[in-house]
Amino acid sequence: MAVTGLDRLRQRLGEPEQWGAAVPDAWSASEAFLGLVLPADYKAFLDLYGPGSIDGYVQLDRPVDGSEEEAERLWDHGWSKAGERDPELDPWPFHPEEGGLIAWGCDEQGNWYFFLAAEPDPDDWRIIVRGEAGEWFETAGTFTDFLLRCFDRVDRPPFIDPHWPGKEARYHQSPQAAARVQPAPARTAGGVAR
Repeated sequence: MAVTGLDRLRQRLGEPEQWGAAVPDAWSASEAFLGLVLPADYKAFLDLYGPGSIDGYVQLDRPVDGSEEEAERLWDHGWSKAGERDPELDPWPFHPEEGGLIAWGCDEQGNWYFFLAAEPDPDDWRIIVRGEAGEWFETAGTFTDFLLRCFDRVDRPPFIDPHWPGKEARYHQSPQAAARVQPAPARTAGGVAR
C-alpha cells in the first residue's frame, strides 16, 4: 500500500492525542452550507486530529455537531461582503462567489490559509495564503502536501514564521475539542468526582 501525505504527516506530528473520530454528518452539514464538497485529505486529517493547532502556530477547526450555527461560525468569516472586494488587494474572489477562496486556517501572525475552489474536483484545489500585510502566496498540491512542504521548507509562503514548524512539531487539540470527546468524570455515591 502506498504511503499517503496523511501517513507522512502522522509520522511527523505523532499520534493524535485522543480525537480520531470521523463525523460524516457534521462534514455533510458544512458542505451543504458551502454548497461544495471539501478536499478529502483535509477532512481525513481533521477526522484524525480534531480541532487544534500545529505546534501552536496554525489553527485548524472542524465541524463537530453539524448544526447550522456551527457551519456559519466555521465558514462565514465575512471575507465576501458584497461590493467590498478590491481586485487590486484581493486577486481572487471569496466564497460564495464561484471559484472563491474558502478559509481553512489562520496562524498566530494573522496570516490566513485558503482553498481556491476553482476546480471541479476539490482534491485539485490550490492553496492560497494571505499574509497579515496583504501579500499573497499560491501553490498547487493538496492540503497535506502543503503542510509537508512547510515541514520541508520548500514552496511555502516566505512571510510565515521561518522556524515553523519545528523539528519536534506536534498537533495540539484545542481545549474545546478535548472537552467534546472526553468522557464525563465518574461520580461517587456522594456526587464527588473520583
